[in-house]
Amino acid sequence: MLPTRPISALSTLAVALISIPLTSALSGIVTDPTQVDKQTFDYVVVGGGLGGLVVANRLSENPDISVLVIEAGADNRDDPRIYDPSQYSVAFGTELDWNWPSSQGRSIKGGKTLGGSTSINGLAQTRGQRAQYDALATFLNNDDGGGYWNWQGMFTGMLKSEGFSAPNDQQKEAGASSNPAFHNDSGPLQVTYPDGIYHGPHQKYFRDVVSSNFSLVASQDADDGFANVVAFHPNTIAWKDSGHRSSSATAYFTPVSERSNLAILTSQLATKILFDTSASTPKATGVEFGTSNGDRYTVNAGREVIISAGAIQTPALLQLSGVGDSSLLNGLGIDVVADLKGVGKNLQEQTMDSVGWTPVDGFDPQGTGPSDMIAYPDLLSLSSSSQNDIASAITSNVGSYAQDAYRAGAVVSVDAAEKIFSIQQELMVNRSVGLVEAFFDTGFPNGGLGIDLWQLLPFSRGTVSIKSNDPFTYPTVDPRYFAADVDMQIQIAGLRMARKIFQTDPLKSIVTEENAPGFDTVPENNGDGGSDEDWRAWIQQGFSSVHHPIATCSMMSQDLGGVVGSDLRVYGTSNLRIVDASVLPMQLSAHLSATLYGLAENAADM
Repeated sequence: MLPTRPISALSTLAVALISIPLTSALSGIVTDPTQVDKQTFDYVVVGGGLGGLVVANRLSENPDISVLVIEAGADNRDDPRIYDPSQYSVAFGTELDWNWPSSQGRSIKGGKTLGGSTSINGLAQTRGQRAQYDALATFLNNDDGGGYWNWQGMFTGMLKSEGFSAPNDQQKEAGASSNPAFHNDSGPLQVTYPDGIYHGPHQKYFRDVVSSNFSLVASQDADDGFANVVAFHPNTIAWKDSGHRSSSATAYFTPVSERSNLAILTSQLATKILFDTSASTPKATGVEFGTSNGDRYTVNAGREVIISAGAIQTPALLQLSGVGDSSLLNGLGIDVVADLKGVGKNLQEQTMDSVGWTPVDGFDPQGTGPSDMIAYPDLLSLSSSSQNDIASAITSNVGSYAQDAYRAGAVVSVDAAEKIFSIQQELMVNRSVGLVEAFFDTGFPNGGLGIDLWQLLPFSRGTVSIKSNDPFTYPTVDPRYFAADVDMQIQIAGLRMARKIFQTDPLKSIVTEENAPGFDTVPENNGDGGSDEDWRAWIQQGFSSVHHPIATCSMMSQDLGGVVGSDLRVYGTSNLRIVDASVLPMQLSAHLSATLYGLAENAADM
């Protein structure tokens, strides 16, 4: 049974109805923008991705509330690039992908389709460390939002979203396991293990090597909030019927698509939030939207506008609407509605490289996947495979990292950055959170066995900033990859660990040679796993974005550069909230989706 919630500010707001005729005739998928133009809905949600569809579903449970979602992409639920789990990555670079350019020639992928990134992601469903969720309130001067922003509150939200199916006998034989105490089988999002789970020895071998040699516990169920383990992890797969991808679109919209009070307008970009600036606090009253051909329309929000456009498009939309750093807005001739310095700052993105090995002749993975074995090494586990003293590097350089971030315009002040980084330092050094993800991969890179390795908790901070008042011009996205050198040190330590994992029995017995990067590119260097210099050169040449951008409208106190408070309301405005990855103030030792489902459920519950 899920814990009950206190009545919150949004519930109170709901009774203060505005006397505007509300639209109820429109429902389902709408493709003609003229049907929406100048209409009024109680709630207008910008973005039909994870956060937007969760909130729209939950709000429209009340038949007296009308909800409109505006989605920039189309409804592609019947496209195999979307629904087929084996088609992961084929949507990248297509019309289904925002494909934002970022610094150092890297692109960041994001779903431009109904369901957002949940429609094109890798389906991994993982939760972070309890201490990381408990730390959320520390960014808000210990305001936990009435119990929403701590482990228990987030666990409740994540449970509410989850429709879990425990592993069947075949999946148990392959190694999967679960504990029912940490799952809910009745939520909308279907979560289970793949029917094509690998029965070959390789995933078990990876688990055995990591748990026996790198101080990492092999967990029977890593969803208990103790995530610095090695374990089989479930995927967002629709086990009840098709075996297709379970996305926010299929989980939160498809089952309720007949509701008369819920409409989704597709293939229209929100171009501006409309404000009534005559009040003492600028009040969001609606949304302007349109297409790149110049057509523009408006829709009114009787109660609230909720932005769920993601960590890149959300700050861009705010800036276009006059909410952001006045120095940026003035330079573009945009009238300032709210001078909110933190909009677009504090951007955090992770970086990935893959170590690959060639299997022995005749190796058979005995399955089709997707891969679902992941390790989250903490400081102790990582230091055992590294020449570097990572803890010392973090502790000694917090001040310099803060200075660097401020000089780059990525934080509002040095003091703010030092406070933010001190929270991160405590978690990384003293609370045993995972510093890297080691995702054990079958078929990648180079068609063999591999470990996709990324550093999870970067100290590098970047920015998202519009460069034009044209909403169809992509903003400048600069994560400033490896600006903090400790991020590179952690990446190197993780890659050394990945190499050593493959050199350890029993995994060693089923591979022949390293094919990425290979010992010619990164020599062993007298058995120490490769020199820092060689690893750095290879990483800089070949790393990719992990496509997990966050924090550009952080849920923090204003003195730290926060954009929303514990109620997710945008500071300096009224009737405007944000529900997406941009509000997470710091990366977690997990993939994003499970956490964001919990966050969105909590936001709707508010």
